[in-house]
Amino acid sequence: MSNSATCTIRTESDRRRFEELVEATRRQAWTMAKRLAGDSNDADDLLQETYAKAWRGFASYSPERPFANWLLRIMQHAHLDSRRRANPIRKAESLNSMVSPSDGEVQEIQVADPSAGPDEELFRKQLREELDSCLDQLPKMYRDAIVMCDFDGLTYSEIAEAQGTTVGTVRSRIHRGRKLLRELLLARSGGFSKMYA
Repeated sequence: MSNSATCTIRTESDRRRFEELVEATRRQAWTMAKRLAGDSNDADDLLQETYAKAWRGFASYSPERPFANWLLRIMQHAHLDSRRRANPIRKAESLNSMVSPSDGEVQEIQVADPSAGPDEELFRKQLREELDSCLDQLPKMYRDAIVMCDFDGLTYSEIAEAQGTTVGTVRSRIHRGRKLLRELLLARSGGFSKMYA
């Protein structure tokens, strides 16, 4: 499909509607970008990237749902993507360090390998898979609140703003969601408790 064909899908009314929605949520979006990015310049970059991604995906936006929630979700993903790009996998370093004591001689000391062993890595992988599977079984409102709080590190106020609800409702959703998640994990834990007891 050519660029001109792609552009014709979006009409002038789509552009106006998008601009209206952006303007109506600008302050909320800026506040979230500033909290996620930390400084104004990075927040500006994050906001710009969010708006570009939102415009490219505007056809997928469902008008029955709050635009701010949709936009903030895009922003969260854009922020995580930028953090991943900024922190490439570091090269492995030597486990030995060179130390020069006061007498001028260089001595080699052994440094313990801080990485997890194969058993621990397998356990963590399986636990993460179980957690993801159980999270997927939660009702969306609980799952979203837990992910924003425990994985994205948002405050209750930020989550309430993103979900268009009150802080009390967010607290309730997180509490109930964690309780359901715990019950699901415990129901499945038979394999883990036997394997790693």
